[in-house]
Amino acid sequence: MNEQNLKTKLLGALLALIPGILWGISGVFGQYLFQQRGITPQWLVTVRLLVSGCLMLTICLFNNRKMTLIIFRNRQATIKLIIFALFGTMAVQLTYFVSINYSNAPTATILQYLFPILVVAVSAIQQKRLPYFLEIIAVFLAVIGTILLVTHGNLKVLNISSTALIWGLLSAVAMAFYTMYPGQLQKQWGSSIVIGWSMLIGGICLNTLYPFWQFSGNLDIKAVFFIFFIVIFATFISFYLYLVSVTMIGATYASLFACIEPLSSAFFSVLWLDLNLTTMDYLGSSLILLMMFLLAFPHKSS
Repeated sequence: MNEQNLKTKLLGALLALIPGILWGISGVFGQYLFQQRGITPQWLVTVRLLVSGCLMLTICLFNNRKMTLIIFRNRQATIKLIIFALFGTMAVQLTYFVSINYSNAPTATILQYLFPILVVAVSAIQQKRLPYFLEIIAVFLAVIGTILLVTHGNLKVLNISSTALIWGLLSAVAMAFYTMYPGQLQKQWGSSIVIGWSMLIGGICLNTLYPFWQFSGNLDIKAVFFIFFIVIFATFISFYLYLVSVTMIGATYASLFACIEPLSSAFFSVLWLDLNLTTMDYLGSSLILLMMFLLAFPHKSS
């Protein structure tokens, strides 16, 4: 690897790490807004999707106006885009923040990062094969890690509410769909166009149920800053940087570096929200992170 390629790889890794850190912080800020300022997850996700979608599409229109608009002339692409917007982009954002509302940012983030298990299962079914050895080990680690996280080692007691657990698992399902479904759309139309339109469509649909002008909660300077950070830095800028990193180091390595999100969420929750994490929390989270690390490597059949 020459010096220029090395610099490109390092820059790509940095651009993937930054979104992971910002996404982790956004979960912590969301927890503060929900539990201490009375702002609803539905309102925050509506604003997040609408604003970020508009900003992303503005860049797309500036770079390639024709391609950005022509996608809706393709009936099949339009249907797929709407499905992705509702059951991918909107669903993953909403389930994640609702899970935070009922638990805390680190727990919701870790539960969402169980999605590789579903990706492994669906991939094995689609390819008509049994899971590879490393995939089986990874799934086992994830199951044990989740049990430790939600029970603290006592199988008779849930450490989080059943509501939080359900929303967290739904978040993992939505994340798996978000990861696997839009492949052909992104290849044909480009990731930024697909993500931008999916954000805007998801935001418009959610706004019909939870209009952004019907606000409830207590706003102060701190809350306004947190909302601004979540919408601009942890959504628009983060997704844009992540897309750039994918072009530089590939989707596999970009997703691996972005897996710093659970660590970021836990660190800033302890630092800013005085959240007390137990040994079982750390152990369970570590096992789930190890699962993601194992699944990041290509597997060969035996």
